Amino acid sequence: MFAVKPPLNNKQFLRKEEAEKYRIVINNDKKIISCIENLSNEIFYEIFDFLDGCEIYQAFSNLNSRFQTLITCSTLRLKIDLSTRPDSSLEYWSKYVVVPNKDRIIALSWPFSYDHDLGYTLFNIDSSFIRLEILTLRSIRAKDLIPLLINMISLPHLFSLTINYDEDPQEISNIYQASFNLSMLKYFKLSFFAFETLFSISINVDKQLTAIKYLVIDHCCSLDELIALFSCTPQLCRLTCEQVNESHKDIVKDTLCPILSLTRISIGRCYAKFNEIEIFLTKISSQLEELRFNSFSDVNYLDANRWERIISQYLQHLNIFEFQYNEIIERYSQTTIDYGRLNQFKSSFWIKQKWIFKISIDTDSSDKNVIVFSIFPDRKIRSNSYEKVKNDINFNDDVDQNMEQVYATTSSIMLAETNQLDIIDLSNSKYNESCFDRIGRIQAAVKITRLNIIASEMFMETLIEIIGCVPDIDSLVISSLEMVPIRCLSTEEAKTLRLLSVKNVITKVTLHQMNDLAPVKFLLHLCRRMKYLDVDCTKNVLPETFLRFILMHKIKHISRLSVLCLKIPETDIDIVDKLKGIIDIEQLCFDYKIEQIDNKIYLRLFA
Repeated sequence: MFAVKPPLNNKQFLRKEEAEKYRIVINNDKKIISCIENLSNEIFYEIFDFLDGCEIYQAFSNLNSRFQTLITCSTLRLKIDLSTRPDSSLEYWSKYVVVPNKDRIIALSWPFSYDHDLGYTLFNIDSSFIRLEILTLRSIRAKDLIPLLINMISLPHLFSLTINYDEDPQEISNIYQASFNLSMLKYFKLSFFAFETLFSISINVDKQLTAIKYLVIDHCCSLDELIALFSCTPQLCRLTCEQVNESHKDIVKDTLCPILSLTRISIGRCYAKFNEIEIFLTKISSQLEELRFNSFSDVNYLDANRWERIISQYLQHLNIFEFQYNEIIERYSQTTIDYGRLNQFKSSFWIKQKWIFKISIDTDSSDKNVIVFSIFPDRKIRSNSYEKVKNDINFNDDVDQNMEQVYATTSSIMLAETNQLDIIDLSNSKYNESCFDRIGRIQAAVKITRLNIIASEMFMETLIEIIGCVPDIDSLVISSLEMVPIRCLSTEEAKTLRLLSVKNVITKVTLHQMNDLAPVKFLLHLCRRMKYLDVDCTKNVLPETFLRFILMHKIKHISRLSVLCLKIPETDIDIVDKLKGIIDIEQLCFDYKIEQIDNKIYLRLFA
């Protein structure tokens, strides 16, 4: 679907009587506009720019003569999306909206239905669409597509073409060649869903050059096929590719033609060998600024020193590097990764680039347990900066120095030297024992200092076992956690909990979606060294209830707590005075400072 601005409550314009009820009053030098019809034509054209062309005709064509004149004016540019219309109405909209307005349509999304033999015979996309800039073709048949692409050569302004194709895979090469003949095309996306073994791409590169700047290959292709497509796109700036497989033939470095305009590459799934990708990256563009891709199968992708050499020598303009390597965990499987090598990602090179190394265990990834090793810019995980908090709260200078490290880490700013482990839905894992064993081996080689648990629910004993595997964590983040005690902790588990509460070094805790106080109470027992606590309140727990609970337990369980950050519901946006009154009247603490920034309350507790 072409990009359309969000509609402005379209239903308000559907009937004349509703439009008449929608009244606007504007005071400007005692001039009052009391009826929507009195707005200027320019304002209406601004409104129309937010609406689909069919909706404009449906809502305004029968109101009055003025609106009839407005919507038939030659200066009104229409965006028409027929992909959301029922098949039974396509002929109507084609006949009464599309065909009469060919010369005013700038964007068109057209569905090719298999239930009705309509195709593009309802109207011919030719030079009569003199303003057409954006075209989307959905579920189009092979017998219709190639002739249509050939016919579209006459379109003078078409710069964006999106094709969703799901028929004969042998036509893929012909589709690319026909599309590359569209001289004005700057953006091209081809979506095709099939197994990679069903087809191959063969492009005749002789004189097959295109001015495309943004290419989206929404299907799988081999690396040598991708290189063949590159040979036709000398002006390419951005590439997005769904899946890249191993080459069908050897990659010859000298045959790769650099594209100096190429600055962004994104690959959803990369199954090519690292040797091939290395050759590709060292030749394709020295001006590359962004590189994003997910890799599989070849553990050589985790060679940080090799990446450092490639980037330092050949990709010196690279500033955004988002990389993932995925390893599947299976019961009793042995890893092929030398986890000790992962520490190479903590060298001065990576710290200087401010690229963060993170490990995730996803136990709900298409029914497979996967360890994901990733590199990404630190700004990807920033939700708020210390400087903003400090400036807004206006703490004294002597407090700032103590606060800086606390806010810098607990406001989700990941320092480059921090190793983070994400655990996703571990409670649903088929092979928890294998996961715990793998976590232990990773911890032995890579000191994990930050643990981020993303789960809808988790058993208390599971959390205890996880933290037992990573004894060096300083920061614990738990998202949408529901503590589910399926039974009381056994004597051995209770003993383990007491031991962990003494030995763990967790000082910063973040808990999202707090629906009751039980998870908080458990964390207070577990994290006795806690200095900073960040909690998102929900409608189930009042902010004053939570604040009273924390301050009453501070002396006994978390005596080191110095900063409490409380995200409050929008309905409690002005609650600071109420919380301050509770603290003073009930004498919950004496030396403190409390401030509010947007919907967050910051409470600083002094010794």
